[in-house]
Amino acid sequence: MIVIIDGYNLLKQVFNKVKGKLDIFRDQLVKELSFYKKIKNEEIKEIIVVFDGGLSLHSERQIQNGVVVIFSGQKKSADDWIFEYVQKNANKELLLISKDNELKFRCSKFNVDAIDVFDFYDIVLNTITVQASKDFEKNNDTIHKYESDDYIYGQLEDFSSKNNKALDILMSHADLEFKKAEIDEKHKIPKSFKVAKKEKRIYKKIKKL
Repeated sequence: MIVIIDGYNLLKQVFNKVKGKLDIFRDQLVKELSFYKKIKNEEIKEIIVVFDGGLSLHSERQIQNGVVVIFSGQKKSADDWIFEYVQKNANKELLLISKDNELKFRCSKFNVDAIDVFDFYDIVLNTITVQASKDFEKNNDTIHKYESDDYIYGQLEDFSSKNNKALDILMSHADLEFKKAEIDEKHKIPKSFKVAKKEKRIYKKIKKL
């Protein structure tokens, strides 16, 4: 399955009212998506996140830690880039992540299913959280196995930190969330994931996330 994400649509919904700092949240999002893709590598063939604009008139394609990052360019919107991609790849298994009803409607003409940005982002964070917990337990078992008088606490702590990338990503996210909360204390990310549609086709795709 190929997951296509309406980049700024997700950021502006999930990280509401953070003006002038979208680049910071964009980098964090790509970092999270990269780690998520490594976990879900068997189910998800590719993650493409598309952002409006960029430095060029035309679209630019980058690979950032396994995630395809597209900047649509000055002559084309992210929505238009996504729609053109869908047209060219309608024969593939695609899942669109967006809250833009117009874009979802346009893509649905090519049988492309979509889920809400909040639901998808909740899945990503939950997946990373589960992995962080597994890594933490694994690291603790390793530390207890090799612990000795010569292995001082500082070294053990450093060992645990270096071997828990998921935890590092969550800590980075928490730091950004704290800064965001100072700007908008009322905005909250949903705590639970809910399947909004009952169609079997969408359910099969959601199970892969």
